[in-house]
Amino acid sequence: MQATSYWHADAREHEVIVIGAGVAGLSASRELAHRGVDHVVLERGVIGGGASTRNAGFLMRGAADNYAAACRDFGRQTARDLWRWTEDNLALLRDAGIEQLDSYRARASCLLALQQTEAEQLEASRDLLAQDGFEVGWQTAGDDALWSSDLARVGLINPNDAVCNPAELIRWLAAPVFERIRQGLAVHDLEPSGDAIRIATSAGDYCAKRVLLCINAFAPSLLHSLAEHIVPRRGQMLALDAPGVRLDHAYYINHGHEYIREAGDGVIVIGGCRGLFADEEVGEADHTTDNVQNALEDFAASTLSRRYPVISRWAGAMGFTDNALPMISSVPDTAEQIWFCGGFTGHGMSLAFKTAQAAVAQMLDGTPCLFSRELNPIPTPPTSRTSP
Repeated sequence: MQATSYWHADAREHEVIVIGAGVAGLSASRELAHRGVDHVVLERGVIGGGASTRNAGFLMRGAADNYAAACRDFGRQTARDLWRWTEDNLALLRDAGIEQLDSYRARASCLLALQQTEAEQLEASRDLLAQDGFEVGWQTAGDDALWSSDLARVGLINPNDAVCNPAELIRWLAAPVFERIRQGLAVHDLEPSGDAIRIATSAGDYCAKRVLLCINAFAPSLLHSLAEHIVPRRGQMLALDAPGVRLDHAYYINHGHEYIREAGDGVIVIGGCRGLFADEEVGEADHTTDNVQNALEDFAASTLSRRYPVISRWAGAMGFTDNALPMISSVPDTAEQIWFCGGFTGHGMSLAFKTAQAAVAQMLDGTPCLFSRELNPIPTPPTSRTSP
């Protein structure tokens, strides 16, 4: 039996345990620390090792599709509240000091239409956004590399958005709560035990009155009751060595299925094309595939008018909800001891900071918010009986 060094000894009982040290988990930890709540964060790998550092670094307003589509799918009031939520998310990050990051740039994002049908939706979105009091811009021509390809029709501008290096963002989020994070510690099971929860880990058991799951795409693997609400889907990206290429905005193309921006030092990052192989891009695996990577290279060549050398390829698993909205909920049959915060459907950078704060408020204070949901318990299968 391997003995534990005195210097590695760790308190095993806490008021709250957060599982997952991505954007949501670290944001929740900061909020708990601000409230003076005794807690730790358990992370199976390293901080931000999942989708939190495997994205394009967009801090943009909105969600997976344009505003007109959101009004159609969610209803106008929910769409309006969701867009405000993402604006507030960035405002809170700025208040916390994100502008001090070396990689942070105030960078307008542009929802770009390459097809007439999307151009019409963006025009409708522009009008609806203006009616609902949002600042919005409009573009029909430009001279950067993307507009010069002659594929672009129109662009809807979110003028107050930003970009950053997501790995630097994670380090910044973690810094004030770093002593509370336990890395390399996998959680195997959660078991209610009286008025507490036993958390079985690769380094022994922990115990807490409440547990907040912030593992997004990986939540159903730990708690199967979340499987009907959260679906893990893979997103893939690549980076190009493209010195001299200028992109004036962080571009969001084809209803957000593709996205591209400058990353500095002559590097362009581009992601997407998962919709071309949707049935294959499901699950927690974070390896790249030839199909998607080849499609990304082709898309980059068409939009930038030439091919550039690929210098990096990567993938990450995202959590998609059944209604395309984030989710804060107590897990059924756990007496509100286990909570879930996630399901950002590819927009955790733009949603998770504020949503994690709201999750803590609901878990501790009972304060519901836009994304609060009550999940139904999984019905118990009927007991089979045989006649005597």
